[in-house]
Amino acid sequence: MRLPRLGGPIWVVAGTRPEVIKQAPVLGSARARFGHDAVQWVSTHQHLQLETDTMARFGITADHRLQERADGGSITEFNIRVIRQLTELQEKIRPGLVVVQGDTASTFAAAFSAFHADIPVAHVEAGLRTDDIHDPFPEEAYRRMTDAMADLHFAPTPAAAERLIAEGYNEEVVFSTGNTAVDALQMIDQMEPGRAATELPEIPEAARLVFVTMHRRESWGSVLEELCGAIRDIVSQFQDIHVVLPVHVNPTVQETVTKALRNVPRVILTPPLDFVACHMLIRKSHLIMTDSGGITEEAPSYNVPTLVLRNTTERPEAIDAGYARLVGTDRQRVVAAAGEILGNASVHLQMKSRENPYGDGHASERIALGIERFLTHQAPILPPSEQFRRKHKNNSAAA
Repeated sequence: MRLPRLGGPIWVVAGTRPEVIKQAPVLGSARARFGHDAVQWVSTHQHLQLETDTMARFGITADHRLQERADGGSITEFNIRVIRQLTELQEKIRPGLVVVQGDTASTFAAAFSAFHADIPVAHVEAGLRTDDIHDPFPEEAYRRMTDAMADLHFAPTPAAAERLIAEGYNEEVVFSTGNTAVDALQMIDQMEPGRAATELPEIPEAARLVFVTMHRRESWGSVLEELCGAIRDIVSQFQDIHVVLPVHVNPTVQETVTKALRNVPRVILTPPLDFVACHMLIRKSHLIMTDSGGITEEAPSYNVPTLVLRNTTERPEAIDAGYARLVGTDRQRVVAAAGEILGNASVHLQMKSRENPYGDGHASERIALGIERFLTHQAPILPPSEQFRRKHKNNSAAA
């Protein structure tokens, strides 16, 4: 384990809505421990509007903003731009540590630029794997490359930490912290009414809400059409359910979903919702159907059964715990799985009566403590007694 470089501020980097949500608690805990000016927020503007709207919800002001992403620019061009701009900014400021989260292009580009400047990198949500470099694409590659460049690995679950150690990472710098998504949900629940206020689609009181999100690149085309067909079948089978489906901003997703579902009774298509609205819908849901890793993590906090509309997942803990089922994208299989949960009250109750495998709301505090001990040369960096522990299985996430 190499010694950290001291003296510069800690950078917390984000560029997408999920990153902002999961980094917001890290920013708060780090500033509580090190002081406000010692921790700086860096915005990459990967998803400009969603990013800035989410920052505003959390009351975050960026200390450094990179240039906005050009419309239609490729992900390669985005990586080049962020790496170049962060490199220039690092030469001026020289941070003491760069904190990245998850598996986005912003995550990889920030870790890459810091690594080449010999600046320590802390990876929040480290160790997630599907074992398929093309699924999800490009996230699986980004998270693996980011882990390879990181000095501190803050894994969201014990299983993710064990996975890193099994891959050969030094157990002295791998820590189980819980997922900061749980911390963020607690922050949202505690927001003042004005800041948390948001408009929601109107659902009849007696209706059961099914919240659906579908956006992944690997599902574009015929797979997404199959999933839309499954939604039509489910709505036809259960007359008391209403589906709310925020349509992703990607034109390919919009065209497919709108064409297939815009005239289906009791299916409400909305523009993308802000994260507070999404979380309020999660809390009201009877069932969630999603290909979003973040929503899969958030649903257990509100005891909502979930169907994961993917063939692989890097988040098997909800499945192992019984909260979620990995059902793939086959139309008949999705309809059958939803039918079992919607049509059998005991199955629904069994799925929702579980322990949350993703955290206890103190992940960001553990991360801030680990950073402090790393920067001040204390060992162990995060003692086992300070880490998040839950019962878990090391099962495959295969469907």
